[in-house]
Amino acid sequence: MVDAATEPRLTGSVPLYKNVEPLNRQKHKSYGVKTVSNPFSFLKDWHFVPAISPEFAFACGSFPIVFLGEKKMPVLVMGLRAGTNLFVDENGQFDAEHYIPAYVRRYPFVSASAQNDQPSTVCVDLDAEFVVSENPERPFFDEQGEPTDYMKQAIDFVSAFENDARITEAFVERLVALDLLEKKDIKVANPQDPENPVTVAEYWGVSNEKFSALPADKLKELHDSGDLVAITAHIISLQRWDRILRRTSLKAAADGQAQV
Repeated sequence: MVDAATEPRLTGSVPLYKNVEPLNRQKHKSYGVKTVSNPFSFLKDWHFVPAISPEFAFACGSFPIVFLGEKKMPVLVMGLRAGTNLFVDENGQFDAEHYIPAYVRRYPFVSASAQNDQPSTVCVDLDAEFVVSENPERPFFDEQGEPTDYMKQAIDFVSAFENDARITEAFVERLVALDLLEKKDIKVANPQDPENPVTVAEYWGVSNEKFSALPADKLKELHDSGDLVAITAHIISLQRWDRILRRTSLKAAADGQAQV
C-alpha cells in the first residue's frame, strides 16, 4: 500500500485530515513521528468522527452512535456543537475513561483509492503536529527505504480499517433495505417557553418499533451476519446522549465562569 503505481486520491470530505500525501519511500524517506505533549489536539474541534460497525460494541458505553446524512454514515458523537469535542481537554489529552475510536487511532494515516482499479495506498497528513520531516523518534522508512515495523503496523491498521469500512457500508445498506432507520432528535427544555423544548440534535437511528416487529427469519439473518450485535450496541449507545448533554452544560458553565 506504499508507492502506488498511479496517483491515488481521497474523495469527499475527510474529517481531521488537512494536508494528505501518498507515502513515498523517496520523498518521505526522512519522515516519521515524534512524541508531543498534546497528542489529541487534532481532535479537539471535531464533535463527531466516522464509526465502523465492528467497534459499536466497544464504543456504545462511551458515545451515542448515530447515522447522519443521505448516506446514513454512522458516527460517534463526541460533542453537541461544531468546534467542541467534550472528550479532549485543553491540553490535548483524551479522557482516559472512554473508548478511543478506530478512526482516531488511524490518524495521521489514511487509505486512498487509485485510478484504473489499482490497489489503494497509504497516505499521511503532513500537517499532523507529530509528523516530522527530520529526526523522527519512529521513522516511516529504514535506511534501505523499506517500511519500518512502526510503518508496517500502521499499514496493517489502515488496511483493516478499510476492510471494516466496507463491512460497515454493507451493514448500513441492510438496515436501509429492512427500513429500520427513522429520523430521531434530541430536545432540551426551553426556559423561555417550557411547553416547546428546543431541538439540539437530529439524526437517523434504528426504530425500536420496526426492529421489534421483525419476523423470526429476519432476526436470524441479522444474528448470523453479526448485524444484531451492532444494532443492539447502537440502541444501547443512545443512552449516552445524557452524557453529552451533561458535559455540554458543565462546559458552558465553566466557560461562563472563565469569562467573568
